[in-house]
Amino acid sequence: MTEAQSTKSVAYSMEHESVYAVTAYNSQNENLPKREKSRNNDSYFTKVARGNPLGLPTGTHCQEYLAEWQCNTFQQDALQTKKSDEQQCLEMRNPHLMEFWPTLFEWPVFSHILKHGFAWLTFGGGISSTIFLFIMGGTESVKQAAPHIAPLLLFCLSIWLLLKTITRGSPKLKKDTRFFRRTGMVSIYRKGQDRLEIPFEEFEPTMTYRTGAAGSTGFMLQLTHRQSDIVISHINDYPEEYQVYLEWERLHQFMDISQPLPDRIVTEPARQFDPVTAEYDRKTGRPKHLWRDMSREELRERREAAKKAAKDFPWGKTRAQALASGWKPSEQRIDWKALEATRQET
Repeated sequence: MTEAQSTKSVAYSMEHESVYAVTAYNSQNENLPKREKSRNNDSYFTKVARGNPLGLPTGTHCQEYLAEWQCNTFQQDALQTKKSDEQQCLEMRNPHLMEFWPTLFEWPVFSHILKHGFAWLTFGGGISSTIFLFIMGGTESVKQAAPHIAPLLLFCLSIWLLLKTITRGSPKLKKDTRFFRRTGMVSIYRKGQDRLEIPFEEFEPTMTYRTGAAGSTGFMLQLTHRQSDIVISHINDYPEEYQVYLEWERLHQFMDISQPLPDRIVTEPARQFDPVTAEYDRKTGRPKHLWRDMSREELRERREAAKKAAKDFPWGKTRAQALASGWKPSEQRIDWKALEATRQET
């Protein structure tokens, strides 16, 4: 990866004091609370609920955020819009200011899940069933089945269009957990009470295991409060452990004002509005629309390389230790000559 795309620490300067609060999280602060290795007084069930500490060194070391499951060409396509960067940021709830963890038990989240489900039934189901019928019985089979399939597809399409309309814009969430970069605070929903705000530095990342109805096992990121029994769970569970580590590292970098924002596709329009990130991009020469203007072929190559690099990363070691042990970042896993040949062919 080029210097413009790396995530080296950015020094916190005096000019930023008017933007970031004194409570903002800074991993360079020598007075940060020490990580807990165990809580011997906890009961067995409390320890299970809290999960296992990730045990990672402070800071971000793998940095392969393109390996995230949601990073894809669809996010790249979403950047191809006539909306201004300010409008895009507003619709994403200003990702340079706040990261949030939603909960399934809230209509805006559930409606988005339904929307994607009906989109799959309408387009994926309709196309796949048509292809299947054509293979099995040819055109005549498709014609015979059309009167029965068309009403169902029309119903799914209508529901999808309705959900697409009502879920436009910023989701009006109330029960989500919010992480504020400029203040370093975590805002937690409490039913019937004001939201509780706790400094990010007081939380410890842990991982717990979830078994699905079919017997599959998933790994979930949690934040456990050192001084209380508060446990915050991420909405997603992942099939592989490295995905939990990467999710934590991304959140940590987002909250750490000694570093620029994590370099992700979906939040690219917001980078210019965070002072530390804007300064970093200016010094390193990162293009303003790096991901938006990248070819789809290169994006796919980078994403596959990032997934392999994140999976191979020796979690628990620093980046320097990982490199010394032979680990290769994604930039070194891409066949640039072959990619250039593909570009010339297209």
